[in-house]
Amino acid sequence: MARTKKNVDKEQLRQRRAVLYDAIARGEVTLQNAVKEMRAISRLTQAEFAAHRGISLKTLKEIESGKGNPTIQTLNRIGQFFGLEVAFVRTETLREQTTLLANADATSPVSTALS
Repeated sequence: MARTKKNVDKEQLRQRRAVLYDAIARGEVTLQNAVKEMRAISRLTQAEFAAHRGISLKTLKEIESGKGNPTIQTLNRIGQFFGLEVAFVRTETLREQTTLLANADATSPVSTALS
């Protein structure tokens, strides 16, 4: 039996979606947490969300537990409703190196003289 939906502020859901998009853009959210948040924003149970996205409940549970190894097709099915698709993103190591280089450039004598 599906659980009942509480009255939810649609503006709050829009804000949660915006926060999710920002976290994804910055690479600060795991796949596991992104999928959980998408489902929470959708206000669906795991079974409802899996059926809605055309994936098995087992696959969804594995993804949300961090144990799954979903295909690109599965990830695109999940993300499609949110206007998302699988893409290459920088790893944490590359982001850290880019930040270090940017900080080093900003404090270098050449950068300071050009400012």
